Formats: sequence, C-alpha cells, structure tokens
Amino acid sequence: ACINSVVSLSLDSSIDRVSRKEDNQMETSLLCGDELGYLRYASSTNAYASVLHRFGSESNKKDLSVLKLCSSFNRQMECNLYALARKKGSIEIVRAGGGGFFSNVFEYHQKTKAPSSSSNPCVGLDFAEDGTQITATDDEGTVTVLRVKQDSNGTWKTHGVGATVFQLKDVREGGVLCARASKDGTRLLYGGKGQGNDVKMVDIEHEGKLVWKAKPPPVNWLNYRAPPWVKCARFKERGEANGGNASCVFAVGTGEKKVRLYDTRVNKRATMEMEYGEAAVNSVTFSSVDEHRMFAADSRGKCCAIDLRTSKVCGAIRGNSGSVREIEAHPTLDLVATVGLDRYVRVYNGSNRKCLGAAYAKQNLTCVAWDAFEEDRNRNRNTKKKNRNNDDDDDNDDDHVGNLPKKRKKKTKKSKSFEEDDNDDDTSLVIKKKKKKKKKNEDV
Repeated sequence: ACINSVVSLSLDSSIDRVSRKEDNQMETSLLCGDELGYLRYASSTNAYASVLHRFGSESNKKDLSVLKLCSSFNRQMECNLYALARKKGSIEIVRAGGGGFFSNVFEYHQKTKAPSSSSNPCVGLDFAEDGTQITATDDEGTVTVLRVKQDSNGTWKTHGVGATVFQLKDVREGGVLCARASKDGTRLLYGGKGQGNDVKMVDIEHEGKLVWKAKPPPVNWLNYRAPPWVKCARFKERGEANGGNASCVFAVGTGEKKVRLYDTRVNKRATMEMEYGEAAVNSVTFSSVDEHRMFAADSRGKCCAIDLRTSKVCGAIRGNSGSVREIEAHPTLDLVATVGLDRYVRVYNGSNRKCLGAAYAKQNLTCVAWDAFEEDRNRNRNTKKKNRNNDDDDDNDDDHVGNLPKKRKKKTKKSKSFEEDDNDDDTSLVIKKKKKKKKKNEDV
C-alpha cells in the first residue's frame, strides 16, 4: 500500500515582497528533503496544498531518507524537474506542475550493495543545464550517468533513458566524500579524505579520464602537511570571472575548517584559502547576483558571506542553531536558503543577510533546491547583460572625455629666464636685477 504525504510549509510574506520588487510578482518556492524520505514544499504564499510524494511500505523508513536533491528546467517537457537520491540506492525524478503539484516520473535503481549505517550510496547528484542528463556518484567511486535518448520526446521513462556506468580509477582508501558535475555535463569534480584523495577533475564523456589534479598545500611552520579532507565542492556558473566557462572555477570546503577557491586556468594550487569557523565546512555556494560573493556553512551552524576579492568574511547569516546540511543560493534572485538539524527552512536576503522567512519541518532536513523556471533565468541573464552594456558605455564615455585636447598653458616670464639661464648665466643675472628695480619703483 502507498501513502500520499501532503506536506506544505508557508514562509514569511516578506520573501514575496522581495520577489515582487525584482521579478514582477513572481512567487518564490523551494523543495527540501528530510531523513524520513518526505519532500517538503515551502512557498512565500500559502495558496496551494501540495501532494509531494508517495513512498512504499518498507518497514525501515531510514532507507528512504533523501540524501541529495537538485533541480533543472526541461525545455522539451516545459516544466521543472527534481532529481533525488535515496539511501537505498535509487534515483527518482519528480515533475513539478502548476501550483506546486508534484508527481513521480522516473525511478532508477543503482546496482549497489545493501545500505548500511556507514555506507553512502550517493555523495553527488547534479542535473545538466538543459535537464536531459543526471550524474550520480557513490562513496566507492561508481559514477552513473543517465541521459534521455535523442529519439524520444524528452520525457524521462524507463525505455527512453540510457544509463552509462563507469568507475573512477584513482580512488584511495577513505573513498569519495563529495562529487559535483558541471552545468554543461562534461566535467566531474570529486574528493575525499586521506592521502591521494585531494580534489580531482575527470571527463565524463571519456568515462573518467583524469583532466586536472590539485597540488597539496604547502607545509606549515612545523614542516607538517595535513592529509586532504574534502567535504563539499561547488562549480561557479558562467560569468565574466570564469570567461563563460562552467568548469574552470570552483570552491571547496574542507574538514580542516578551510574554504578554498581553485581556477584550473591559473594554477593547480588554490588561488584563495581562508580559515573558516571552528568546525568542518559542510556546504558552499556562489551568489547568482554578485559574481564576487559566495556563501559557506559549517557543522556548528555558522553561515557567512565571503568576498572573493578580499578573501574575507563580509557578513554573518544568523539564526541557525544546529548543523547546517546545505546552503543554496537562488538562481535568479538575491536569496539564500539554509536547511539543517534544527528542522527549520530559512530564507535570507543575500545582500544584507536579513532573515526573510522560516518554516518548521518537524524532521531533520538534509538538502534543499529552489523552484526557478527557465523564463526567470533568461530574464535574469538579460538584465545582467544590460547592466554590463551600460557599464561599458559609461567607460567609453569616460575614455572619450579623456581623449579631448588639453589647453596649453601660456609661458611665463620665469620660464624664459630659466631657458636663458641654461644658455648664458650672465644674461640671467641682468634680467633678475632689472626685475628687482621695477618692484622697488612700484613700491615707491
């Protein structure tokens, strides 16, 4: 027998006011998963009750806990799709309909061992930008790539999906702790704990060919180099900072309380490294509005905004009382959502870090994803281009003003005297004496 779970959370109306100011009365909403397997829908208005998901009659509900959650817009289906990975080893795709209605579309069971308390069948789950590819990675280094076949109508069905499975070759003892795929679906970033498990990047199209490997940080004042401990990672979206490339700039959070920023075009070592808090960093994300700002959260509830230009914390996000499992930035608006062990979903303003709304979910939350459609993303990209063009026009105007001919200064008598001084010293003395006599006559 199956049970229909109706779970709807209402956030504060201040989020709705922010969205109306920026995007023509657009309703902001998000989806989060918990340890019992429920998907919970939170929105800025309490206008809809949402049938979220069905889960089966298994006796052990902990096997159904949601580990990872991601979202993307499928252009052919013209709807938002959510992909979620459960602890029992299955990947499910959920479709978002009008008014927050969700229905199960596709389910894929990975060929993994029986789940145990220590194993993690999914450490990374990411949608491609076009919504036609999913990349999932487990703690043993097995990568599963699900693609919609080109001859289908773009719908996720069992007969219309092709699965590619390959094993990461260079995985040492300790396994993989985190893995992220780029938005274009061509690169996979992963890392773990222990010697040899530092950050690495492979090519998905060539089934795990090593493309880039990070160098270890330099030794400290005791001539000791700590073993790597990569807990979370995130690619930066296309922008001016990364030259429009979606797989060259990424951030990493470590269990050694550090946040690092890498650029594969510059060096194999981190271009930025900073100490963060007193606990392991659980999640990092980049702001979609400001290219020079990112956010990080640790296992003690500390959330902060980091300025990438100065490599310093520019503000704290307050209110979280427990470990923050994930922090996620809105793809179009200046909003940030956090979920964690305090069982609250909180939404903040990314600029002033003010809490705009919170909702109690009754269970420990594990992951969160925003409900943003392709039209909103295109609108945000167009506004960014307009702002960049306006800045370029202002710079051109400044350059035009700077190229105007300057007025020539008239030569004074002193300059003549100095020129004559270089030629003949005697003539300069005579000129100076005459000037003094004239001044005396004027005083009289």
